[in-house]
Amino acid sequence: MRVKKEHVTHAHQSFRFLRLTLGAFQAQHHSHRQIELTWIERGNGLRFVGNDVAPFESGDLVLLGPDVPHTWVSAAERAGEPHQVTVLQFAPELIEQSGLPELAALGPLVARAAQGLRIEGAARDALVPVLRRMPQHADLLRLADLFTVLGLLLQHPHCLVPIAAAVAPRAAGCRSAEPGRVDRVIDWIHHHLDQPLTVDDAAALVHVTPAAFSRFFRREVGKGFTAYINDVRCSEAGLRLRLSERPVAVIARECGFDTLSHFNRQFRQRTGQTPRDFRRAAAG
Repeated sequence: MRVKKEHVTHAHQSFRFLRLTLGAFQAQHHSHRQIELTWIERGNGLRFVGNDVAPFESGDLVLLGPDVPHTWVSAAERAGEPHQVTVLQFAPELIEQSGLPELAALGPLVARAAQGLRIEGAARDALVPVLRRMPQHADLLRLADLFTVLGLLLQHPHCLVPIAAAVAPRAAGCRSAEPGRVDRVIDWIHHHLDQPLTVDDAAALVHVTPAAFSRFFRREVGKGFTAYINDVRCSEAGLRLRLSERPVAVIARECGFDTLSHFNRQFRQRTGQTPRDFRRAAAG
């Protein structure tokens, strides 16, 4: 999945505010130098942040630091249904060069956001009403809402959960020594998830030896090749368990697991639940 470097502009404004209704969230992995807050008002699918892949659903609220690759991809089962998202984007200079001493406290928050932060519990409950009223405001009142959002995040640090366990060099904004290669491999993984995927095949795709490929992939993505594939497969399986009634064995096969026991083991390792227990819990 290619990471597109996005140039965000918001002329004559301190920050960018978007509220969109879409038919689906498309797979466009991108990054930009702006800090971003994304609230999924309505939608289901997979969230990609840095080197992490996880299911998301309505209510997903995430803070991203500068240059963190990210995207939200809608579930195929929900394609065509209305998806709603609110996005706030602002340059780090709004905090760093404001000259306002009160904003200095936001420095550690921005540093934590380099891993991506999932906003939960009391913090999300406090932020959502502010985000809901922002479309009714303009200019100075909307700017005041932004500072209210940031202040609320500072009040609830324990409700901010890191998303990526480790930030890959690309996610930290460093230029890859071999641009395009890792994008080609990740794109290949996502388009062949239901098929056997081996280090040898991936190495051949980018014309290196398997040993060199393993080092290259870990350096660029922040985790090993097999671990990344199993993360994506388990996340996709979790999404299908929530959104469909297909048998667990069928979903395991669709997501590339050769045996049900292997799927159960990998899924439980990542979620703490068996696929069947996960489905029951998701159903409420």
